[in-house]
Amino acid sequence: MRLSVVDRAALLDEIEERALAFLLDQARNREYVPVSMLRSRFGLTEKEANVVSDRLFRLRLVSKQLIMGEVSLKPTFSGLDALAVRDLIRRKIVKEVSAVIGEGKESAVYLGYSFNDDPLAIKFLRIGRSSFKNARKLRGLPERVPWIILSTESAKNEFETLDCVKRNYGNVPTPYACSYNAVVMEFIEGQPLQKVTELQEPKKVLDSILATERVAYVECNKAHGDLSEYNVIMRAEEPYVIDWPQAKKDEWLLERDVNNILGFFSKRFGIEEDPSRALSYVKGEA
Repeated sequence: MRLSVVDRAALLDEIEERALAFLLDQARNREYVPVSMLRSRFGLTEKEANVVSDRLFRLRLVSKQLIMGEVSLKPTFSGLDALAVRDLIRRKIVKEVSAVIGEGKESAVYLGYSFNDDPLAIKFLRIGRSSFKNARKLRGLPERVPWIILSTESAKNEFETLDCVKRNYGNVPTPYACSYNAVVMEFIEGQPLQKVTELQEPKKVLDSILATERVAYVECNKAHGDLSEYNVIMRAEEPYVIDWPQAKKDEWLLERDVNNILGFFSKRFGIEEDPSRALSYVKGEA
């Protein structure tokens, strides 16, 4: 039976969690960490260190490789997920992680619940998990930084961007917490704009999306970077712009965002806007 992220997190004991966190700390400097480093770091015997490494491997929280005659470990995305879940539960942010409600090339989103039983969206970033060959080039990501570290940095970037945009009255889900590669936010019950065929006031919806992009760029120094009908959730007639891990200050990305969303509204709803005027507005020039 395949274990869920919650199952794996629940099965970790304290020393296994600390060992996994240590492997992640080392990931920026070395891809694989020798088991001997766990022994010296935590004062374990050879047998104890082997038990810890075997348990982490069986739970698929690390991968193993024999390097220069010594077993060495590397944390997996499942390991990163497990650390995030344990931390969020310990901090009383999340009480329960339920079913997967969305999955893409770079993330999986779970329905969760707070300790007040309010529904949450819990997004786990997994940058580079699938064949996403041009990700580094498209996003200007460092060549030598491991994907697992980029996932934690992308989660932090998404949380900070959401927080800034929300504080400045942009239409985004309210962010609640960030841990490792996970972002916890308000659960928006709705459907992607891409699936919407009718709107009572499409111009008003478009204006709201552009206003949110303006807030991000002017107040937070970030362009969304991947804005399209797939990254807008409609709750009735109100749009919420989602998926901000790649957000950064980039005028070319901003222009692409504006052109993408204008093109969609033109084709789907017959709304025609001057791209130059819309771009000037979003840049805070009009």
